Amino acid sequence: EAALKALVSERPLPLYRMMGYHMGWVETTGEPRISSPPLRVHGALALLACHTLGGNYSNALPHATAAEYLYNHVLIHDDIRDGNSERDGRASVWWSWGPAQAINTGDGMHALARLSLFEARNNGVSAESVADAIRVLDEANLDTCEGQYRDITLQERLDVSVDEYLSMAESQTGALLSGAVRLGALAGGQADEGVLKGLDEFGRKLGAAMRVADDCDVFWPDGQRDEARQGRLVAKKKTLPVAHVIELGSPTDRRKVGEIYMERVIDPSAADSLVEVLDAAGSKEFSASAISRLLHESVSALESAKVPQDA
Repeated sequence: EAALKALVSERPLPLYRMMGYHMGWVETTGEPRISSPPLRVHGALALLACHTLGGNYSNALPHATAAEYLYNHVLIHDDIRDGNSERDGRASVWWSWGPAQAINTGDGMHALARLSLFEARNNGVSAESVADAIRVLDEANLDTCEGQYRDITLQERLDVSVDEYLSMAESQTGALLSGAVRLGALAGGQADEGVLKGLDEFGRKLGAAMRVADDCDVFWPDGQRDEARQGRLVAKKKTLPVAHVIELGSPTDRRKVGEIYMERVIDPSAADSLVEVLDAAGSKEFSASAISRLLHESVSALESAKVPQDA
């Protein structure tokens, strides 16, 4: 957390207050926020990958901060594109400062992600290794953009297959997780192609599992209502439970889903009807099975990468 803050703490422009607000450090006024920051899953994975493969995790702090800033860059743009007025129980950046400043804030965080990697030179990392890390970061970002493109394209279609959806999820959600663990491996001095390939597969499968879990929370929430997830439903974003019915459901169920998704937006009453169709088709059980399979495949990928068993 200190490494993340260090990149913005000496920058006085209010732009960086917007970044600090999104990261959970301050309120809109700039006053410190009395609350724990969100989980830093991507940064933690980078540190764990470095440590697991025999490196000193402190050497991976630049790589971990890069992974986290890239992820949060994507989140800010997600909120604008999907119209999410909330993020982590607070007003989103675009809702507080407008779409134009939010776009600027997200782009600035992308720049910070790349600049963070240059800090690795202070740990004696070579210019060539820094260039390799920047390549991994940019590949993850581009892969995420491809996944976003496919997600938006699927939004307007009804003929969405399960495999097509999962492939999209591996890019849109999994690419950043893949990038995080590969960055950690590079920080630990591990550039073996077999290891990096296994870590890439691990991140993609883990990301797809997380996306499907989010999908399930849209229809069968466990706890408080999540604004971002509900926004995906209202915007008619495709989910795995819906793709399951479209591909494998009965003709009647497919027709009902089609009628709901032909509406301009999905209102609460239509959402209740959709959940009834999904329940009848066994989509919740199908999705839970998909999560289990994806997690098993992610662990198998770690084994193929020869990651130590105790990790």
